[in-house]
Amino acid sequence: MNTILRTRLMQFWQQIQSNLFPFLDAIELALAPKLQEVVTALEMIEIERFLGAYQFAAIGRPCKDRTAITRAFVAKAVLNLSTTEALIDRLKADFSLRRICGFSSRMGYA
Repeated sequence: MNTILRTRLMQFWQQIQSNLFPFLDAIELALAPKLQEVVTALEMIEIERFLGAYQFAAIGRPCKDRTAITRAFVAKAVLNLSTTEALIDRLKADFSLRRICGFSSRMGYA
């Protein structure tokens, strides 16, 4: 691996450990090791940069938060969940995962 890339990744990881994980401890969000991997992946990807503002102006069901849905699908990949139904079941059962993905309520993704 390129030495410069390795150095940048190490600096990035140290920043995550020093800034993000104490924040998660401060809000008393208990994280399993796999959920820490989800948080790390989401921080590295910075998916919010790629999602623009979305305006829905048609008749129909109200829009859901695209950022939370996208973060949930990243979590699905990291957690190795085989189906979207398994992801929804996990979101219903796991408060920490819901908070990490950005869903404010239990029904925010149904």
